[in-house]
Amino acid sequence: MRFRGKVAIVTGGTSGIGLAVAKRLAAEGARVVVAARRTNEAVADELKDSGAPDALSAACDVAVESQVQAVTQSALDRFGRLDIVVNNAGVMLFKPLEQYTAEDWQTVIGVDLLGAVHFTKQAFLTMTAGGAIVNVSSIHAVMTSPLVAP
Repeated sequence: MRFRGKVAIVTGGTSGIGLAVAKRLAAEGARVVVAARRTNEAVADELKDSGAPDALSAACDVAVESQVQAVTQSALDRFGRLDIVVNNAGVMLFKPLEQYTAEDWQTVIGVDLLGAVHFTKQAFLTMTAGGAIVNVSSIHAVMTSPLVAP
């Protein structure tokens, strides 16, 4: 129970790696907020079944700073603190570089870069000493493949 008494926000926490991280934090005793494009109460219930004393599902477009602020405030209102932020949300678009529009680039940069920036900023503003920020990256940060320009 390494995370008993701790509160974690996991972005992109309703599926894949984010859900696995959220479940592990829950199993270790953390109260977990999963931030994703849509709320998913079934995931919050699943986290409680995994051992979380409490869990919250929150709708959040991580590219929108005001939504990130609102999720952080919801965590503080419900749990009174924030100890861990896992920046896991990510988006990929698959098409040739010459077909990318400015909107495509804004989407990828908004989620993959600014989402982490917004939650990191909120962590800096609200966490006390000893908090942790974890940034999850794709293999594409090291080696990419065709049709994944951003």
